[in-house]
Amino acid sequence: MNSLRIASRSLPLRGIRTFHTNLPRFTGKTIEVDSDSFKSSVLEANHPVLVDFYADWCAPCKMLGPILTKAVADNGKVSLMKIDTDKYTDIAQKYKIAALPTVLAFHNGEVVDQFVGMRNKSQVATFVESHADRAS
Repeated sequence: MNSLRIASRSLPLRGIRTFHTNLPRFTGKTIEVDSDSFKSSVLEANHPVLVDFYADWCAPCKMLGPILTKAVADNGKVSLMKIDTDKYTDIAQKYKIAALPTVLAFHNGEVVDQFVGMRNKSQVATFVESHADRAS
C-alpha cells in the first residue's frame, strides 16, 4: 500500500484540476442551523441554499418539511437549511419572517426567491429544480 502512495505522488498531474475550499458543500442534505452556523452554511455557501423557517408548533411546517427534504435529496445540487424561528428569532427578524412556513432561496449570499405557506410535491420540486439550475 505504501508503494502505491509513493508512486502516485510522483505521477505528474498534467491536465488534472484540483479544487480546494474551506467551506463544506452540503448539497442534497438537510441541516439544522443556528445563529452561529448560519453565516458559513448559508451566506458563504458556494451553491444554492434553501432555508426553511419553521416552528415545532406549526402544522403546515410539519407537512412541508418532509416534502422539502425529499425534493432536495432527490436533486442533489442544492442544500436545505432549517431554522427554528422560536429559538433563533434574530435571524427570523433579519429576514422579516412574518408567517410560517417560509422558504427563502439564497444564491451567493443573497435572497433570490421565496415562498410562504404550504405547497404540494410538484410545486416544491419545481421550486427546488429552478434553483438547482443556478448551481455551477
